[in-house]
Amino acid sequence: MRGMVKIYPGGTVALKGVDFAVREGEIHGLLGENGAGKTTLMEILYGTRSPTEGEIYVRGRKVEIRSPRDAMALGIGMVHQHFTLIPVFTALENVVLGDEPVRSAGFLDVQAARARVEELMEQTGLHVPLDEPVENLSTGERQRIEILKMLYRNADILILDEPTAVLTPLETKELFAFLKRMKEEGKTIVFITHKLREVKAITDRVTVLRRGEVVGTVNTAEVSMEELARMMVGREVLFKLEKKPREPEEPKLVVEDLW
Repeated sequence: MRGMVKIYPGGTVALKGVDFAVREGEIHGLLGENGAGKTTLMEILYGTRSPTEGEIYVRGRKVEIRSPRDAMALGIGMVHQHFTLIPVFTALENVVLGDEPVRSAGFLDVQAARARVEELMEQTGLHVPLDEPVENLSTGERQRIEILKMLYRNADILILDEPTAVLTPLETKELFAFLKRMKEEGKTIVFITHKLREVKAITDRVTVLRRGEVVGTVNTAEVSMEELARMMVGREVLFKLEKKPREPEEPKLVVEDLW
């Protein structure tokens, strides 16, 4: 992505000439505070927002991405922070929706759809109960369905927007294990986050955005959390605040026999 500019009606500038590049087969962090422009940049890549200016290249070829369908045709998939599933549909129906296999007579081939999704679950370890309505599933299971949707459509560039925001620690651990497997298989992952520890734990490189501009791209192993924090907010960040011990004084408030 070269020279990406996004100006909204009213004059709000979300992106100011952003250059962003990802290598094939890496987990690339996109780090910044809320409002830095991370999601906007990736929504442009996925076709859900249009840029004011800028060019997009995929595998060295200049492309036009006007919709998610265009992005998916190029092997780009995105899992949004807020899921886009239909609650009353089953997990299987949500995965194949809009891309259902059909028989020669034009009828839905449920067996083929199930076989394909079950194969994906075995390959990725992302298991969900396929016949259960999504409204009955946990948040972690819903996220797996969103990821399976993208893989079902043959995405090899996978964008995850704040994926751990809704997960338990165990689900986060399972997600990271999955991402590492996908990397080993040659998939490219863009990991949007504002959490420094996650960047250090899972990414190979990281690009930092601040107020719609790129501060820099660095190898994750070669940068400290303190340096990343400084890049992200533009000043020194105290990770530990030293406080002098104090002697207790007379009570300021005493409550007794409260009913």
